[in-house]
Amino acid sequence: MGYDTSPPRGACDDFLRPVRDRPVTRMPGARPLWETAPVNRLCEYETHVTVRCTDDAARAGLDSWAGAAGLKVTHIVLARGRMVSQPMLTLRGAEDLASQRAAAERLVARLRSGGFEPVRVKIETTPWSPEVRTAEGGYFEHHLKLLLEEDFDREALTALAVRHGAHLSWNARRVASGGRHERFVTQRRRGVPAEEAGAACDALVAELTAEGFDVLGEEREFVLYDSDLSVDDGWIDEGAGR
Repeated sequence: MGYDTSPPRGACDDFLRPVRDRPVTRMPGARPLWETAPVNRLCEYETHVTVRCTDDAARAGLDSWAGAAGLKVTHIVLARGRMVSQPMLTLRGAEDLASQRAAAERLVARLRSGGFEPVRVKIETTPWSPEVRTAEGGYFEHHLKLLLEEDFDREALTALAVRHGAHLSWNARRVASGGRHERFVTQRRRGVPAEEAGAACDALVAELTAEGFDVLGEEREFVLYDSDLSVDDGWIDEGAGR
């Protein structure tokens, strides 16, 4: 997910073999969504573990724990939904799905032993991965990064996103210069071929551009495993864009 989840430079951990950045699909001339480390295009998987933190003190505790483990917390905020505050830790790797799930299970176990409450494991890969054809219950997910003026029309942007089965979120720890805002428009498609999912993303990009929104970059991925999609209940209405 394109929220700048790269681990601290030089960090290492015992959850996976050496961490590598995943490939990013970008619009021509746009800045990459992942900005703290170079992209290694051999990586095929990214795993997010979402942790419930009820207040700033809990998030600070998670930050401290993650730093000691060589990991980084990304604090995602959804525009609406059951769980709008979603701190998460990210692992990256190029082995098979079973290895990623095992690594996630180790991380979840260590989080619990540290007194934290992991609520979701989400494993993503590229849309062109061979596993997409055989995955059951997976879905395509697209992230578009926008740079918005301070007085942007939130209602208009939200309505546009909803028409395409998408909605808004942001990284709580990233602040743009000059009073501007970074927002992500996330779209999901499930039970459709890759070509149809890609066309839906193209249509969303086209309308955003036509309406004058500054699309800095895009990332297209496929979610192979999601342990609890209900964490996002009330956020994206996937049927709206059909």
